[in-house]
Amino acid sequence: MSRYSAAILLLLGLLLSPIACADQLRLKNGDILTGEVVRKESDRLVFSTDYAGELEIAWSEIASVDSEEAVRIVLTDERSLKGRIVPAGKGRAIVQSEQGKELARIKLSELLYINPSAEVSGVGITWTGNINLGGTFTQGNSDTGLLHLDAETVARRKQDRFTVGGIVNRGESEGFDTVYNSRVYGKYDYFLSRRWYAYVNAAGENDRFRDIRLRTSTGVGSGYQIFEQPGLNLSVEGGLNYIMADYYVDEDESYPGGRWALKYDQKIFGGDTEIFHQHEFLFGFLNGKNTLLFSKTGLRVPIAEHLKASTQLNVDWAKEPSPGREDTDLALIFSVGYDW
Repeated sequence: MSRYSAAILLLLGLLLSPIACADQLRLKNGDILTGEVVRKESDRLVFSTDYAGELEIAWSEIASVDSEEAVRIVLTDERSLKGRIVPAGKGRAIVQSEQGKELARIKLSELLYINPSAEVSGVGITWTGNINLGGTFTQGNSDTGLLHLDAETVARRKQDRFTVGGIVNRGESEGFDTVYNSRVYGKYDYFLSRRWYAYVNAAGENDRFRDIRLRTSTGVGSGYQIFEQPGLNLSVEGGLNYIMADYYVDEDESYPGGRWALKYDQKIFGGDTEIFHQHEFLFGFLNGKNTLLFSKTGLRVPIAEHLKASTQLNVDWAKEPSPGREDTDLALIFSVGYDW
């Protein structure tokens, strides 16, 4: 191969090799950061770097933003744009389409959100949820099986939120049922302010071994969203519920009552490992025996993209169960799940 041919091949290789692209921030103190613009939903920009992970940078300290890819932008005048952010002088920027057409000239102080979630921007719906499956099966000297399935999905808009979920447990040993229960629930939240919301809820459950053919609860109340952000969610609720119980053996009953609930999840160790806890406490107004508690507490550990291994402890307690039944059911569950 001649020297000229080798030089041409080397030049073509350089031209065709991928060029590293990255977003760039210039701070007012002169520092330059390279990485990826993730989002801006408050007075801080979340910026992802290879060398330091995600950084939160005060928007007031940023002199210019240069994004290689198009981002979704909401301005203070409520205009919504999608395009690249290109520096245009001190404290200013041009928003360009992916074809290079100028969409707007703005001050950085006019840029309210970058890649905001639906609950912040009011545009679209944010869907989250998970489905988990666990079980044990043996065959030989003993034939046993236990299956656990739970799922929940949440649709969040700026003004409201829908939550639907369910749990199914089935167990069998030597041809006889040992576990047979299920529970479904749904809730609608309407946000009166950024934190306060009103809700309506409904739930139904069946548990053959606790003598419950069907127990339903419906109610209304209010809640307070203490935290709602990537990696940390915490809310508390209180309200009124009406409970109706149809038993296999015991006398059926219905009564008005109160409800208290808490829902919490948080990512830990700077990654996608998550701890969670939820509980719902129902109590009758007319009789102190009508007191119920449902809770689940656990840990989810990532094993692949969108796949997690979970361990959780479920507690189902009744102050005065049906005759011959225990007041507390505990279940330690190991499962593998998919989240979105």
